[in-house]
Amino acid sequence: MGVSHNIKLTKRTVNKVIHLGVVGFELQSKTAIELFFKQHQAAYALVAAEQADVLMFNMESPAIQAFIDEYQGERPLIAVTATAAEFQGGVTLRKPLQGKQVMQAIKQVMDQFDRRIDLQPSIQRVSREAASAFQAYQQRLASERQALADYQANGRSRCQHLPSTPTTDRSVNPAALKEDRLTVAPMPASVLDGSVKETRLEANVEAATIALAASKLAPRGPQKSEKKPADIQPKLTYQMVYECCGNAPDINLYEADQRRRIFFKKEATLLAILLDSITEGRARQLPLELTGLPGLLAYLPAEQQFCFDFSEELLIPLALTRFGYQELGLNVRPDLAVGSTEGNANLTTMNSDELIWQLALWTSKGRLDRMIDPQQPYQLTKTLDFDRLLSIPHISTMANLWTRHRLSAIEVLDVLKIHQRYVFAFMTAAFCLQAFE
Repeated sequence: MGVSHNIKLTKRTVNKVIHLGVVGFELQSKTAIELFFKQHQAAYALVAAEQADVLMFNMESPAIQAFIDEYQGERPLIAVTATAAEFQGGVTLRKPLQGKQVMQAIKQVMDQFDRRIDLQPSIQRVSREAASAFQAYQQRLASERQALADYQANGRSRCQHLPSTPTTDRSVNPAALKEDRLTVAPMPASVLDGSVKETRLEANVEAATIALAASKLAPRGPQKSEKKPADIQPKLTYQMVYECCGNAPDINLYEADQRRRIFFKKEATLLAILLDSITEGRARQLPLELTGLPGLLAYLPAEQQFCFDFSEELLIPLALTRFGYQELGLNVRPDLAVGSTEGNANLTTMNSDELIWQLALWTSKGRLDRMIDPQQPYQLTKTLDFDRLLSIPHISTMANLWTRHRLSAIEVLDVLKIHQRYVFAFMTAAFCLQAFE
């Protein structure tokens, strides 16, 4: 963020802490911003968006438009971008951010907002005049419609009192006297239940799978038509998808120079030592503590669970950390036997497959474990419970395809036409759970 600088605040904020909201930033950027403003707690405080005096947001966040629509005109807005785009509803800052730059932008956007507030009386006066004129127009329009309705009603009444003329060989069709009615075509059920997109995706997957099977694959056993489960159980946010799958672009997997970019090494990571703890704990049937962490993290083989006494939010930066040689280790903890963790409010327990799956996603961040060959066919032999496991885009579609067929990562990409980072993240996490054959 740069070196801190003091600026003179406007009269409205003299001797008052400015409440600042930060929205749409990735974890690393948000942490840097929070650390900077902690150095200036006498003048600034970070709060939730609905409580903020000034809002600073990331223009590159995909879901930011809804936030802009909600707060534009209601709060001073500062847009942060790495592009040449300009935000018209406030002040625009370019990345990388500097401390003096941010503080000056806060003062500038608050001054601009104050001037708009000062103009509100004249704007409201013009709005009231426009509203009065529109109301008068609506009244005139209603009067004209009422007069027309009265004229038509009087005309029908006069016709009813006219003397009837004898007619011969003429008959009145009762159906012709029925009032015209507006017929509304029924909406397709697939639209009403919101399943058009899902049905189309399933159809495309099935068609592509059949074509691929006809050319080189032989599906095992008779194929039964089955309804695809919901692709994503919880609602995925941009932040969740970024943390699990990253944002790396697709590359040409047939070029060696580009292909090297999709791999990562899990050695010296928290994921690697956790996998070792599971293997060692099952062999010795004793609880094992991971040493070298800022708190307790232990594997309980009898319960097939991990327990830890620090915040779950700390797991994400720990998953991305590269530890030094022998910085992490394993220590036998017989005192953490079955039942010893019950009633301990400071301990959080999590099933081993859930924690391993999460750490694999956070560590790989859309890359492939270097021990996995993207051209080697694999098949899922273990059922994955997506009601418990952390979700990513297209998770059920990939699981269904790999359960029914033996496919490589490249073949799955050809069939599904989705981003490579989703397939690589899924494969890495499933391999860590030993779900692939």
